[in-house]
Amino acid sequence: MTTVTVLNVEKPIAERPIPRVPTSLPPRPKPILRRVMQFVRRTHLYVGLLLFPWAILYGVTGFLFNHPTILADAPTMSYVRSDLAGTALEKLPPLPEQAVAIIAALNERHQPATPFRLADGAVRYATRDSFIATVKADQRSFFVTFDPRTASGVIRETTPRLAAADPAPFATGKGDAPRQRGMGMMGPMKQDHTGVKVSDSWTDRLKSAIPVLLKRKGFPAGDVTVTTAPDIKFPVEADAKIWTATFNPLTTSVSGVPGSESGDLSFRAFLLRMHLTRGYPGEMNTKWLWAVGVDAIALTLCFWGVSGLFMWWQIKTTRQAGLVALAVSTVLATALGFGMHGLLAG
Repeated sequence: MTTVTVLNVEKPIAERPIPRVPTSLPPRPKPILRRVMQFVRRTHLYVGLLLFPWAILYGVTGFLFNHPTILADAPTMSYVRSDLAGTALEKLPPLPEQAVAIIAALNERHQPATPFRLADGAVRYATRDSFIATVKADQRSFFVTFDPRTASGVIRETTPRLAAADPAPFATGKGDAPRQRGMGMMGPMKQDHTGVKVSDSWTDRLKSAIPVLLKRKGFPAGDVTVTTAPDIKFPVEADAKIWTATFNPLTTSVSGVPGSESGDLSFRAFLLRMHLTRGYPGEMNTKWLWAVGVDAIALTLCFWGVSGLFMWWQIKTTRQAGLVALAVSTVLATALGFGMHGLLAG
């Protein structure tokens, strides 16, 4: 009888069956803090994408305010101290000397028993940064700023666009331009005595209604002076021709240009006016929606700051360097705030 011996030969590793491992594990619930931070990160991301156009707009327009020569819509040029060589502005007297001269003039006028004298303390410019001058040269006009600290400034042409060759047959004259805060125009608009006298005018209604309104709201009533009024534009047909008329209820002047109304606004002026547009009008229109966008970007900037702090604190390796950066920025921002308060309140 023949005995057969069966050798136990192991199979190669590649041919061995792979042990089955459970493919699904019971889900572990995320901690609440992790869920909150995930929500913060996602919101930080998508809000940034949603308001990207507003952020770019405010960045670009803010830059344009600081640099008036960029994208200038009129001849604009900066000048520096060397451009003033040989002029009376080449070297200004020191401010303390000016203060002493002012006190001397006061002593001469008032003749006090004890003369006034310059006390201890800083002598500085306040209220505004620069002198502003306007220049009329033939048919052109210019706006010139002068910073006494740096003996530099900007020259900008402000020559108005030429009026139509044929004046509107209904024009009554040229009234004051509307005042805009921060544009160098102060005081009330002046009435054009050759203007149109409108019965039951808007300004008369304001003067009549404002004292009543003040009393109803608990304020004392007094004399009312209307200082600014919006223009009213409307189409007029005259001499078989279409004109766009402009009437100001305060100045009472009427002017007109031929043709239908068209926007005469440079790209730079458009951007700057958008940046300055604010407030909710009484009716829901494009400006109302723009105001919503302004509020949204303002709140988003606050959210970005706070959410950025949370996101930074989650990365342990950046905590130490981040604390240093945060401390430096806080100190600088506080010092800048106090410095600007002293400058603006002076």
